[in-house]
Amino acid sequence: MRHLVLLVLVLWSSALMADSFDDLLKSIQQQSREQLAQEDARVKKFAEEKKNRESMLKSAQQDLADEKKLSQSLNQQIDENEVKLVETEEQLQRKLGDLGELFGAVRQASGELIADLDRSIVNIQFPERGNTLDDLAQSRELPSVAKLEELWYIMMQEMGETGKTRTFTTSVVATDGTISERDITRVGAYALLSNGLFLQHNQETNSSYELQRQPALRFSSTAESFENGTATMSKLAIDPTRGQLLDLLVLKPTLIERIHQGGVIGYVILALGALGLLIALLRYIYLSVVSLNIWRQSKNLSNPSSKNPLGRIALVYKDNESKPLNERELALEEAIVRESPGIERYNGLIKLLAAVSPLLGLLGTVIGMIITFQSITLFGTSDPKLMAGGISTALVTTVLGLTAAIPLLFAHTFIQSKSRKILDVIEHQSIGLIARS
Repeated sequence: MRHLVLLVLVLWSSALMADSFDDLLKSIQQQSREQLAQEDARVKKFAEEKKNRESMLKSAQQDLADEKKLSQSLNQQIDENEVKLVETEEQLQRKLGDLGELFGAVRQASGELIADLDRSIVNIQFPERGNTLDDLAQSRELPSVAKLEELWYIMMQEMGETGKTRTFTTSVVATDGTISERDITRVGAYALLSNGLFLQHNQETNSSYELQRQPALRFSSTAESFENGTATMSKLAIDPTRGQLLDLLVLKPTLIERIHQGGVIGYVILALGALGLLIALLRYIYLSVVSLNIWRQSKNLSNPSSKNPLGRIALVYKDNESKPLNERELALEEAIVRESPGIERYNGLIKLLAAVSPLLGLLGTVIGMIITFQSITLFGTSDPKLMAGGISTALVTTVLGLTAAIPLLFAHTFIQSKSRKILDVIEHQSIGLIARS
């Protein structure tokens, strides 16, 4: 209908413009041919487009079919991959479990080894080992094979170095606080020596320092000989507790410090003990000289001397030789009585000092216990160090009292025995004078 209307309009317009019917007819025919040609062209174009569309449709349908096949193949592959993924994840979890246990064991071993190395004097020579162990102990990732080998190497190194003696240079803190570079000798993991002195290991700073007090001479003398290497084999005192005994050695009081703990009572006991022993020594020397002089005089009674007791008694007898026997005996007895005090002088004082010393020790014990109970009353029993002063006074004074009394008792017994012996000799010689007359 649209084409028909268009044709009528064209004819009408052409009729208006044409001069004649023929022209109009020709024009109509011409226009009709043109219209038909255009229509044919349009039909051909439409047919070609339709053909192209059909070809594209077939191609699209083919592509769709191919894509459907590909989709099915991919879906099947996805299903297979999901199955494999589940299996792989299960396997991964099992392996991660094993690796997790290994990771935990490595971290635990690293932490424990760090604590051991901090206490080991070997760490002074190899301070860089701590960095590797810190990394392993604090790491949040699985350790590599290289890290595991390094951990194993550090363990083997520590075990090996505990059985070796090494000499190396490092910083040493002296007792006055000065720091100097010295050659020190490390004996396994048990001793540090430098210049014949025992050194101690500071765990916090990983350094060595001199002890405030060296061990007893029988121990410290071995350090110098061992360090100098003057003998093929040398004895050495070591601390198997890795420094604990050496630390306690500093806290152990010396003999002088023990005496000071006794306080005033302790000083008095020592003074009395020293006085008694000095008197005993002087009396021993005096009695020895007197005994020697008496022995010499006994060999020559015919020529008495006034410089010894026997000689003076012999002079008394000689002065009373012409008197009756009973008077001579009385004169000799008086002479012997006069000589006895000089021979037995200070024996009672020595005995008194021997008896007073333990009593003073007991007095110090009582005072020390009073101090201890006062500390308990004021501060309680939470800190034993507060009671240590009183207990030390109590015990040390007792020890000092017994220490002073025991030798004084022996000295008194010995001096008294020697005095008695001299008096017996004088009496026997005096009786001999009377008997010879």
